[in-house]
Amino acid sequence: PAGRVQPAAARPRVQPAQAPAMEGEHGWRPLMETPTSTAALQLEFCLPTGQTFRWRRTGDGQFTGVVGTRLLCLRQHSGDVSYRVLARGAGASEAGDALALHDYFNLGTSLEALSTGWAASCERYRRVSPYFPGARMLRQDPVECLYQFLCSSNNHISRIQGMVERLCSAYGTPLTPEDAAAGQGAGGLVSTAGDRAAAQEVVAPAASDAGLEPSASANPKEGGADKAALSFFAFPSLEQLSRATEEELREAGFGYRARYVVGTTQALMAKPGGGRQWLLSLRQASLEEAVAALTELPGIGPKVAACVCLFSLDKHGAIPVDTHVWQICIKYYRPQLRGKSLTKKVHAEVQQIFVDRFGPYAGWAHNTLFISELASQQHRLPDKLRQGGKVSSSKGGGDVADAADDRAPEAGEAAGKKLANAKKRWTPTVPSDD
Repeated sequence: PAGRVQPAAARPRVQPAQAPAMEGEHGWRPLMETPTSTAALQLEFCLPTGQTFRWRRTGDGQFTGVVGTRLLCLRQHSGDVSYRVLARGAGASEAGDALALHDYFNLGTSLEALSTGWAASCERYRRVSPYFPGARMLRQDPVECLYQFLCSSNNHISRIQGMVERLCSAYGTPLTPEDAAAGQGAGGLVSTAGDRAAAQEVVAPAASDAGLEPSASANPKEGGADKAALSFFAFPSLEQLSRATEEELREAGFGYRARYVVGTTQALMAKPGGGRQWLLSLRQASLEEAVAALTELPGIGPKVAACVCLFSLDKHGAIPVDTHVWQICIKYYRPQLRGKSLTKKVHAEVQQIFVDRFGPYAGWAHNTLFISELASQQHRLPDKLRQGGKVSSSKGGGDVADAADDRAPEAGEAAGKKLANAKKRWTPTVPSDD
């Protein structure tokens, strides 16, 4: 039927790139008007750390993904990021490419200036922030951000990526390189082995999840064990998502999340003026008003609402309180909260604690602290700053799997109970977000 997820073999594939592009060739352009320090923007600390699940590591310091209806490849340099647009969909013009990326990375906000003040107000931030420069907050499309985090409940990053990409491939619009040179010279259409290995870091059942990334498949003729061909899609509009049924999504592996996706789409489609405009209007609302509005949607609790507010709705002071943030708050700011349950009232108290210390951009400061607590990032810190001395084996980078899990609600049905029970053995109890 129309809208049903196709078998992997039926999906269009983009052939792996044969060679990386040289800077200044094949349409690569600098993102910054003038070179700046690495403290301004580091892709490593923005794209694979749990804010978004739509980027793939496709080379050393290189990520390929979608912003709006643009398929882009980004490369990190010491004082800048270069970008190349591989494809443009409806409504995207070449003249708007740089502006779209500036908006996406919130480049109008000086992270360096803010960081100086945060370092003066928090000793922990002062000590760990030099190891995680350029950890900016993204300004994502709110529809895309909302549905990504609907998929995040009781999940690890490879499954979230798989669900999000299945939504896009089944209901979204394909984005294909505009010319042969894009496919051959971009170096941006194959995923690295490190990208996929790191994505499996959190949970063991990789065998049952082997088919969860339909837009990536190994090609033995191109070194299949090390690389996989990728295809990309614009995130579907609400009108396109309205074709999805709960039955189809359950068959595609969404489990109980299927009813959240369908229910949220129905609720948004019923909004006067349209769901997209309603979500965009929340950028002008207060944080409290935005959270209250979002939590009326199916499957959205306070933590996911805070994620959507911080990552897409300009609520720079929003604090998604997960296990790591809860522990940071108790250890460094409010030890008397130890032993308490994270009720809505306590969640609001933790939120205010961060705002009181870091100001209106507390969410940005909290992001650096959050990243510094991840097991997969401990190797970047000196021994005295590490948490429990535990160092992840995935030192080469790659997607931070535990970032997705810790920014997701800790509730669900049978599929997620094993992970939830395992977490209880070593983390404080954080109540359900649903």
